[in-house]
Amino acid sequence: MSEAATRDAIVACCRALWDRRLTFGTSGNVSARLDDARLLITSSGASFRTLEAGDLARVDGAGAGEGAQPSTELPLHVAAYAARPDVRFVVHTHPTFCVVWSKCAKTVFPRDTVGARETLGPVGYVGFFPPGSAELADAMAAQLREGFDTVLMERHGLTTVGGDLERPFNLADLAEEAARIAYLSRLLEVT
Repeated sequence: MSEAATRDAIVACCRALWDRRLTFGTSGNVSARLDDARLLITSSGASFRTLEAGDLARVDGAGAGEGAQPSTELPLHVAAYAARPDVRFVVHTHPTFCVVWSKCAKTVFPRDTVGARETLGPVGYVGFFPPGSAELADAMAAQLREGFDTVLMERHGLTTVGGDLERPFNLADLAEEAARIAYLSRLLEVT
């Protein structure tokens, strides 16, 4: 895929994430590994609602770049690509029910629905580390190396990866739905 086509795909994914309410305000970031090993990543402070192809930063594997200022979560994206050569796209969002569940339960939500078991699959978990930190990036990368494509991060959000953008988008969508079902089920169990 050309760089221009990759930029357009990232913008389309970001708009879909916004429409599904998987990100809010200027939170979240999406990146792609280009064929020359450079990365495209959403810029710092960009809203997925109004993102344009020119709002993406292009950086090398060490984080040096050109164009827009890259997201403060660049270390997380660089670590994901270093951990998994098969990963071409990384989606990091802050979906409400995933954040609530990770904050309150401090574990992965139950995956006891058909969609969660069969389509979402296993979900990794990382305790709290400051956003943008090397510690967060390292902990998340360790989960990816264990084979997880979806990683829930305490009080922070969710990172999903894939060989195309459709997979991490769907994983984020499915994870949020599984967390919402778990949350609502827990409420019903209490009443």
